[in-house]
Amino acid sequence: MKRCLTFWVFPLIAAACSYGTNTSGQVEQFTSDLNEKERACVEDRLLTGWDLNLTDLNSDLSPDEEIAVDMATELCRLTANDSPVLPPTDNEKPQVSEELLQAPSIFNSTDAPPGEDPLLDQYWLECGLGDARACDDLFYSAPRGSQYEQFAFSCGGRRNMDCSLLLGIDQPDGDLNPLTPPPGDDENLDQLWTRCSEGSTSACGELRLIAPSGSLYSQFGTSCGARGTTYCTLILEYDGEPPSLDDLNPTMNPPGQDELLDQLWELCGNQDARACKDLAKHGPADSIYTKFGISCGGRSVAPCPRLFVDLKPSSS
Repeated sequence: MKRCLTFWVFPLIAAACSYGTNTSGQVEQFTSDLNEKERACVEDRLLTGWDLNLTDLNSDLSPDEEIAVDMATELCRLTANDSPVLPPTDNEKPQVSEELLQAPSIFNSTDAPPGEDPLLDQYWLECGLGDARACDDLFYSAPRGSQYEQFAFSCGGRRNMDCSLLLGIDQPDGDLNPLTPPPGDDENLDQLWTRCSEGSTSACGELRLIAPSGSLYSQFGTSCGARGTTYCTLILEYDGEPPSLDDLNPTMNPPGQDELLDQLWELCGNQDARACKDLAKHGPADSIYTKFGISCGGRSVAPCPRLFVDLKPSSS
């Protein structure tokens, strides 16, 4: 696994903040509040998964050590009960904290940033000014439960909804639009492109799942047919889930091809939006890992934090 960690360290340094942006990098800041059983679990996971001995680590962690310690801590808290099986979740109920839900009533777009992290403070200011991408960057970079996270989730103290739709988002040069004709490189993908351009949420989602990563097809599907949001059902009439979603579900076992990605898979399956994002970003291109992350753990092709808060309680 040590070789595997070395392979993934470079792309995951950017994701380290998804599991804690603590700049002091001290071991005790990650493990001081663990009970004896959880600490033993962390020590075991570090040793078997990353070939790291917790007692031998210096007080100042390197970026890859910080990722390992924080992820092992989170996984051990997730599996703190006697069963090795991940605790069940109700996929029909909201899975976000009350603090996030109440954020629009607590914050205002003109609020000053907390001043605890220069980069996050800059994202805060840009988000407050209405930059949807900055709000997204702030949410995924912020420490869990922090004011940074709450401010970002509410689109800068505005509303709990997709920030790109609420605030608008600048498109790059050569902007696509719903009337842009399909590229013509693949007949099946061209058909999905046409249906997506006509407003099919299913087709847009399918493009996102099966089109080559980084291709025009993928970009078109991700933006709901160049309509300026990644949450298609907010602006288009729902016409079913993408067919490829039938092959995925939240309780699937991870593929077992990479221990680090398998851990992200487990967290994503348990409705951890950050883990889903990291899995989609750092999994091998066009692999089942990326598809599982893109689909929020086999649930739907949507922004995962928004999907988890928008899930309706089941009617009885």
